[in-house]
Amino acid sequence: MRAAPWPWCCAGVLMTEHPMARIYGGTPHRFPMLLVDTVETLSPGFGRTFKQVSGNEMMFERFGDAPPALPSCLLVDALGQVAIMLLREPDEVTPSVWYLGGIETMTFHTPIPAGSVLRMEANILKRWRTTVRVEVKAWADAVPAASGVMVLSQRGSKSHESP
Repeated sequence: MRAAPWPWCCAGVLMTEHPMARIYGGTPHRFPMLLVDTVETLSPGFGRTFKQVSGNEMMFERFGDAPPALPSCLLVDALGQVAIMLLREPDEVTPSVWYLGGIETMTFHTPIPAGSVLRMEANILKRWRTTVRVEVKAWADAVPAASGVMVLSQRGSKSHESP
């Protein structure tokens, strides 16, 4: 039997786009550093995504007897991935590259244990040419896990890049 061409049908749902297309199109990250599993909302200036924090992830291998929790540095990276998804232009042939320019504030409220559903949100506060201030928030299940403000800087803008 020959495979059906894309788009294909699964359980009565016509899929016109690969389930990861919005994530792959929004961030250059791939396994093992892709820290976003699902996009719920991506609109101009605001995005909400989810990550299933599994106990099988390699970051939990060295915890020994301690209860495994998502490291805060990876949480910051995940929040940055959500932020750059907002900044990608859908019609860009060669997507711009965004770097973390700084963290103005970041508060970690509670550890994120394995087995949690991590909800992450990013909201653009202000944009200047190639620099953006973004408010980011994360919840582990319904409990606030982190909040802060990041500054991102763009490379790859033709009008602002030096030769």
